[in-house]
Amino acid sequence: MRLHCFICATVAFPDDLEADLKHHGYFLHAQVAAFQKTGVPLTLIQNGCEFPSLGFPVIRNPTPKSLAYNYLLCDANCAGDYWVFLPEDCRITQEGWEAVRKRNGRACFSMAKDPKCLVCRKGIFDGLTTEIRAACDLNFLGKEISHLLVRGELDQHGFHCITPDWAQVSKDPPLWSNRYFEMIPGVHPNINRNLKLPALDDYGISGYKASRAKIEEIYAKIVTSSLDKMEADALACKELISKYGRILTEVPYEE
Repeated sequence: MRLHCFICATVAFPDDLEADLKHHGYFLHAQVAAFQKTGVPLTLIQNGCEFPSLGFPVIRNPTPKSLAYNYLLCDANCAGDYWVFLPEDCRITQEGWEAVRKRNGRACFSMAKDPKCLVCRKGIFDGLTTEIRAACDLNFLGKEISHLLVRGELDQHGFHCITPDWAQVSKDPPLWSNRYFEMIPGVHPNINRNLKLPALDDYGISGYKASRAKIEEIYAKIVTSSLDKMEADALACKELISKYGRILTEVPYEE
């Protein structure tokens, strides 16, 4: 089982670059200490942010891409048999890495009830439809909604959690944590809120506790309103197209 871990860091403080730099640096140093004993190759995904990588390979998205898009990025760039998606503020325990290696042959699984950390066989998303791939590129869906786009594909491959105490809720930090997976102590900002991304909570629904018809209705509203903004942003660039289109193949010469 050849593992390749991708640690994903998304811009957390878009209006304070210094704070954002310190935020990512703190978690990366905590990750390096944990990875020294694993022997697992590590690649950083800098999702709309930039910070010193401490020598690790980096895939940099110039704008924050959706969670589902970053899953596809892991699948496409995996240099092993399996890829591990790990948010920057989470880590797998030593016992957790041992448990992962014992699951060689399984298609995909999670390290916690809340599937923040995924382990998937390379190529698991090869069968995704063009419609789903297009939706994964809608960055405004953020991390609350976009990961559901690929959940159906994962479920077809028997997606499950491998942690015996999977239902445990940790108190410190007050997020999902167990013997295989833990949150790194520190500040865990609400990325959706900081990036002003839409969430179902904005429409009075928490934890997807609503009928399927209601959720589909709200999803349609989110997509429509967000696409309207994207259209306005794109049309604001129309002068660039008209100005530079005529000289597309006439770049001025200079010795």
